[in-house]
Amino acid sequence: MDWNVYPQNIPHTSRTYLVSIKRPYENGDFTFNYIAYYNADTNHWHKCDGFDDDSIKDIITEEVTAWQNVLPFLS
Repeated sequence: MDWNVYPQNIPHTSRTYLVSIKRPYENGDFTFNYIAYYNADTNHWHKCDGFDDDSIKDIITEEVTAWQNVLPFLS
C-alpha cells in the first residue's frame, strides 16, 4: 500500500487509518506506525484502543507524517 503524505493529503472519511508518527527522542526523532482514528469534521487524529468499548481517545499531539488505508474497525 502507498503512504499518503500528511498534511498535504488528508482523509475524507472519519475512521481508523494506519499512520506514521514522528516524535522527538533523545538525540533525534523516533518514527513509528500506529492505528489512529481520524475525525474528518475536526481534522484531528485521535489515539484509539480497539480493546476498549470507548476506543476513541485523546487527540494525537505528535507529528503525523503519513497515513494509509487499512480495513477500518472504527467508523
